[in-house]
Amino acid sequence: MRTYGHIVVDEIQDMSPMDLRMLDRRSLNGSMTVVGDIAQATGAWAHHDWDSILDHLPDRRPARRNELTVGYRIPAPLMDVAARVLSSAAPDLAPPVSVRSDGDPPRFVKVVDMAADLAAAVLAELEAVETGNLAVVVARSQVAEVEQVLVGAGIEFGRPTRRGLDERVAVVPVSLVKGLEVDAALVVEPARIVREQDQGMRALYVALTRATRRLTILHTEPLPPVLST
Repeated sequence: MRTYGHIVVDEIQDMSPMDLRMLDRRSLNGSMTVVGDIAQATGAWAHHDWDSILDHLPDRRPARRNELTVGYRIPAPLMDVAARVLSSAAPDLAPPVSVRSDGDPPRFVKVVDMAADLAAAVLAELEAVETGNLAVVVARSQVAEVEQVLVGAGIEFGRPTRRGLDERVAVVPVSLVKGLEVDAALVVEPARIVREQDQGMRALYVALTRATRRLTILHTEPLPPVLST
């Protein structure tokens, strides 16, 4: 088996114990740099603290932890909303401090008929971000419904690929939104996202931290309590 003098791993918070032990076997001397965000642990083996990760990694060297506390991508008005979800998703973690104070305030839009109002919301976001891109983030069970609305309205859209987002508008199930960065995010029915995902609040936190300029939350159902206060 080939081993490595230093291993770098991203998104380690979603790795299973078997994955972590495989890293241990591949390590020549225990030297690793691992990066992750416990608040975004949404996989089948989601970890709730760093100890449960480090227990499966090499112990030939003492672990040194560095916490990143500053956010450069998300404007403060948007991070403030995400921080409310973080308080429930991972109460032991402090939200990052945004260095950007610019950005439009997040919009909470309650509608009566999602099918009737979704297309108008998408067009409004596209106009607001001009040449920027938009992710419509939904629960997996709602993907077909949302795509049908956009087709009926004549709005061109794509889906996420390994390269990221190829189209200006993308319909993204929340399970695939991690790692994406967009100018605007339209998060549809957050209560449904929380209800359907195994780590619902964490999945919602991920959805709310994708946009660099605009965040709109569109809903017919009551919002999760952390967003309704």
